[in-house]
Amino acid sequence: MSDRATQLRTLAEEIADRNGVQDAWTAKSFTDRLFVVEVPPGERLPEAVERSILAHDCRGADEVYGMDGVDGPDFAGDLDDGRRYRFVDVQSRGELQSYVV
Repeated sequence: MSDRATQLRTLAEEIADRNGVQDAWTAKSFTDRLFVVEVPPGERLPEAVERSILAHDCRGADEVYGMDGVDGPDFAGDLDDGRRYRFVDVQSRGELQSYVV
């Protein structure tokens, strides 16, 4: 695992333990690393959490991919048990490899 992947996984663990956050994790999307955060239903991503994510060179996925978000550049949608926010690691954008078999 790269230093960057380790750094973001550690950040996800720290954020998942914060008040107002249900879960946080990293994921791979083709050639990009995503940073995902879920909060309780009807809640918004806490500003301190967003600032922390942005300080680690992650930006809202809709902003990075040039899409108009429904509820901001990082909002990924409402779930039955919460709301999801999605960010892209711009520091390593395009560096991952994805294979189709």
